[in-house]
Amino acid sequence: MKKSIFTLLASALLLGACGKGNESHYTDVLYPSTRYRLVMADQTADSLVFASTDSWILTNSAEAWCSFPKEYASFNNKYSNTWVVTSVPLTFQVNTTGKLRSVLLKIDAGESSNAAYYSQVPFLGISRPQRLVSNDLTEVETYPLKLKAAATLDSVSFNAYGDWTLNPLGGTWVVPQATEGAAGHRIVNLTVEPNTLATERQDTLILISNGVQDSIFVIQEGVKQS
Repeated sequence: MKKSIFTLLASALLLGACGKGNESHYTDVLYPSTRYRLVMADQTADSLVFASTDSWILTNSAEAWCSFPKEYASFNNKYSNTWVVTSVPLTFQVNTTGKLRSVLLKIDAGESSNAAYYSQVPFLGISRPQRLVSNDLTEVETYPLKLKAAATLDSVSFNAYGDWTLNPLGGTWVVPQATEGAAGHRIVNLTVEPNTLATERQDTLILISNGVQDSIFVIQEGVKQS
């Protein structure tokens, strides 16, 4: 705890203090800058950063899926007119509920209150193929990855916050060149067998990250008949 406070005070001294004279009271959320943060279903960590010249108490809206260390529940600022910047580490449980969930983190400092909202979506961060998310963030429509009949290579991309696996659900005509990996932004090439039939075919790639499962649909057109 002593180490944490020293870090906070050092940050404050580097930023500087308000001028002498009348006391100034200031509290503001620095991150997320919009006071709203959207996190993915497999994301397990983020932060809340705020500055205050007052002593403060931090609470959340009784949501068990979002937590922070007990030592960040309150802080007694003994230095008048001094900005203390606090970076609070947040821990999230992965979202396997299939529903959007939100939490309010409230900072009561002096005679004022500030807050930041965090919403966790129930899906993974797939960027290729394109996805369309509803305005209320409760539903996501995944456009299929459409392939030509003669296609032999394509790719999918996603951002994973944990170790991931990617495997076809059914057939063997579309195969990821990498079926597992570590967290990060990933582009995975797909090896595709040309479709020699007149009918299109479909398969689903199952992406799993931190225990959260999502689907990537693949459609390959049939050979056009002369």
